[in-house]
Amino acid sequence: MADPITDADREAVRRLHAEGRSRNRIARETGRSAATVSKIAAELGLAFSGGARVAAATEARRADAAVRREQLADDALDGALAQVERVGAADSARDARDYATAARALTEVHAKVSEIARSSGSGSTGGSMLDRLADALLGPPGSDERGV
Repeated sequence: MADPITDADREAVRRLHAEGRSRNRIARETGRSAATVSKIAAELGLAFSGGARVAAATEARRADAAVRREQLADDALDGALAQVERVGAADSARDARDYATAARALTEVHAKVSEIARSSGSGSTGGSMLDRLADALLGPPGSDERGV
């Protein structure tokens, strides 16, 4: 069972909060749990502003991930197109098959990354030329028909 909250605990939370410490840092410095620090802060009418900072940082990470997903999708489709070009210039049937297999794999990467972007509400909306090309190469969604 936790020790009862003392006036010294309340004063420490009040002082550390006024110094701009986070709830978790106050908990570490006072040896109390984060839940206890939150309880004391609520009793004192104090709020922690870390939520706004965390929300901003989370949104920045989401935006960065959306940009990275779009770049990955573009790079995968560029690679697929390069492999398709190599099919026609292949020296052997085996090389042509290998290039076509690579193009198919890269197109699937593009399609999956684009779907993640669409479902997360970021990136391409599905109407771009690259998405239409991927759909043409992969076949309709849910289909096993492949153009490569």
